[in-house]
Amino acid sequence: MATGESGIRQLEWEGCLNVRDLGGYPAANGRETRWGAVVRSDNLSPLTEAGQDALRDHGIKSIIDLRMPGEAEQLPNPFDGPGDHSIAYTNVSFINPDVPPPEEFTTLANDYVGMLDRFQPEVSEIMRTIARAPEGGVLVHCHAGKDRTGLVCALLLELVGVDRETTSSDYALSEGCLRPLREESLPDEPGERAEREKELSKYSPRAEVMMEVLQRLDQEYGGAEPYLLHAGVSPQDITRLRERLLPQPAV
Repeated sequence: MATGESGIRQLEWEGCLNVRDLGGYPAANGRETRWGAVVRSDNLSPLTEAGQDALRDHGIKSIIDLRMPGEAEQLPNPFDGPGDHSIAYTNVSFINPDVPPPEEFTTLANDYVGMLDRFQPEVSEIMRTIARAPEGGVLVHCHAGKDRTGLVCALLLELVGVDRETTSSDYALSEGCLRPLREESLPDEPGERAEREKELSKYSPRAEVMMEVLQRLDQEYGGAEPYLLHAGVSPQDITRLRERLLPQPAV
């Protein structure tokens, strides 16, 4: 399954802020994740023509949009339509709006673990879609590219044996990528600005947040793979996911 070999982690696609390749991470049995196999990003609707060309040039052949249908309608994906048949677009919402949310927010790690518990059928469908995507690069995105996308990518990296410090650090890269957007949302008045920054910090993608989530998966399910099997991902699709992310041994 050939993919591009860029060797570049953070990708400059004009219009998006939070795009990066999951290639080049040390994985199980001395291998490393393949460049161009899976890319994560924020919402693609702001992509310019140049940004869209960069996406194509990177070898992306499938886009999996984790947003709810209403989000996708409000900010349409530029590859959802009759124009470009070389890229397969699929909207598989991570969140099921019919499932009641928790009564209150406690911590971001608790929020993530709750999402993984409540939305197991949706996670299973997302993983199945990635596993069975056409040959070529797969791009996974939500709105900001940090929460829903962050969980999916952490599960993928866990499956192929990337160490947790690396997985958690990859998740935390979104903080710097999204800082310009965060800065734009802050009020000018110093007191209000400080209060808003304090509130936003509860949702910051810090490495320790993802580390806690993965430890909780160990405690509650026995790890990422047992969790995915419990959620309904087949052993065959687990194998396909590993084959997509890892170079195959020489015959």
